Amino acid sequence: MSDHEKPTPLFNDVCLPFQIEGQDIKGRVLRLGPSVDEILSKHNYPDHINKLLGQTLALTAMLGSMMKYDGILTVQMKGKGPLRMMVSDFFKAEKSDKGIIRAYAGYDEGDHQDYSLEELFGEDAYLAITMDQGKYMDRYQGIVKLLGTNITEAAEEYFKSSEQLPTKANIFCQKDKNGKWQAGAIMIQHYARNSEDDIDRDIEKTQEDWNTASILLSTLKPSELLDVELSLQDLLIRLYHESGVRIFSHTELGAGCRCSSDKIRTALSGLEYEELKEAAEDGIIKVTCDFCTTEHKFELTKLLH
Repeated sequence: MSDHEKPTPLFNDVCLPFQIEGQDIKGRVLRLGPSVDEILSKHNYPDHINKLLGQTLALTAMLGSMMKYDGILTVQMKGKGPLRMMVSDFFKAEKSDKGIIRAYAGYDEGDHQDYSLEELFGEDAYLAITMDQGKYMDRYQGIVKLLGTNITEAAEEYFKSSEQLPTKANIFCQKDKNGKWQAGAIMIQHYARNSEDDIDRDIEKTQEDWNTASILLSTLKPSELLDVELSLQDLLIRLYHESGVRIFSHTELGAGCRCSSDKIRTALSGLEYEELKEAAEDGIIKVTCDFCTTEHKFELTKLLH
């Protein structure tokens, strides 16, 4: 890109990394539009479950875009409450510029729309984030107790407990005026200094920079982060215009699923005859993908042969 060429404005289904100029603060901002609406619309979940799932998708996409190599990042929350499980993952294939997201939830019917996050998941709930970058790096998993009244607080607590990395975030999900789901997330992190020159910099000013950036982030409203007429670049400039913001290469995002009949057929072939026979109805075994709700059908006789 030439010095006179302006970057393309980014509005929807994209994650944009940034750094506040002259500070030890890096971050990411994203907005999900058609992708999150497609995923949530496939599930017949109550709105309060969809809202949490949309926030989880935003968190997953933001963290997944941070992976150095292509692979899979999974966010899972599990407990013993009425919301038993929530799973979301991000997948990016080699030589692809697009991250693919998907998600599902397992819950009990009931009147729990006013519950906090901790109340929904109940006792012994945990948040696990797993990163699998295949041959490039060892598989990594961080698990912490699920704490906080909402997804934002849970994410901040995860980084505090598991990564020891000061983190501030805002994560939102709601329906727009047309009833379409949209989600957004923004996160800043305070990184440690590496060189002696960096360490010698004014510690007091560094802390002041972090406090100021955190306060400014807390003023961001859902209507701003989810405003599809406001580009992510302009959003960052509006938020941190006094210090200035440097932006980096973005990651495009989309809805998708990796389930396939071949994978399911291979799994079914490992079952005993009696198990297959019991699962069949009129000679047909039906398997529905939790993520995309696609129904896969298999003839029992063909599985046995």
